[in-house]
Amino acid sequence: MKSILPLTLLLLVVAFENCASNKETIRPGVSKINTGSHLAQIEAIDADLKSSTLSDESRDKLIIKKGKLLLDLGRYEETITTLNQVNQAKANPVQLSEWNLAMGKAYIGKNEYNKAIQFLNQSEKLDKNTNLMERKRLVVQSLVAEREYYPALATLTKTYTKGNQKKDEFYYETAAKTYLKMGFEYKNTGFYQKGLQVANLGLEEFPNNETLKSIQKECLEVLQPEGKL
Repeated sequence: MKSILPLTLLLLVVAFENCASNKETIRPGVSKINTGSHLAQIEAIDADLKSSTLSDESRDKLIIKKGKLLLDLGRYEETITTLNQVNQAKANPVQLSEWNLAMGKAYIGKNEYNKAIQFLNQSEKLDKNTNLMERKRLVVQSLVAEREYYPALATLTKTYTKGNQKKDEFYYETAAKTYLKMGFEYKNTGFYQKGLQVANLGLEEFPNNETLKSIQKECLEVLQPEGKL
């Protein structure tokens, strides 16, 4: 792969600024919630937790449920504080996997991606089946946010290769975005060519995807002046 020529650097900066201006923040909560309903459920859980007849398992289930409600509300610090009340020593593997997943999401909400990855990986170790794709996607997004591009691409590829998982919009968007970021960071047109290739393949499957169209445009802005196409 050839290094980028000086005349292209200005275009490269412009392309990156366009990308940066549309930078997405990873947010693990649901997009639309009924805040009043969530708050009412939290209040009801708090009342139930005061019962002296609750078993440890029932108590932990309620705490995890409360943590998830707080997570949906974007109250990440409260989520972590709440979830830390779970008795991890007595929780069953599936329940503990669920706990780790919620903790991982909370740390993503706080932009503490390294911690999030640790919890997400532990969640998978405890239960490899439930929420598998959700965990993998969150790990990939966290790796990209930490600028761990090669591990992110390796994890993404492995996730969609293992079990013959059909490549979807998330795959194409994430791979193309990652190559675009690598192109700017490593000052190398080869990554822009890869980003364009992935974006083009994604648009064949999903022609109305605006994210892929944007990435395609940004890659072309860098590559066309050098006649790389």
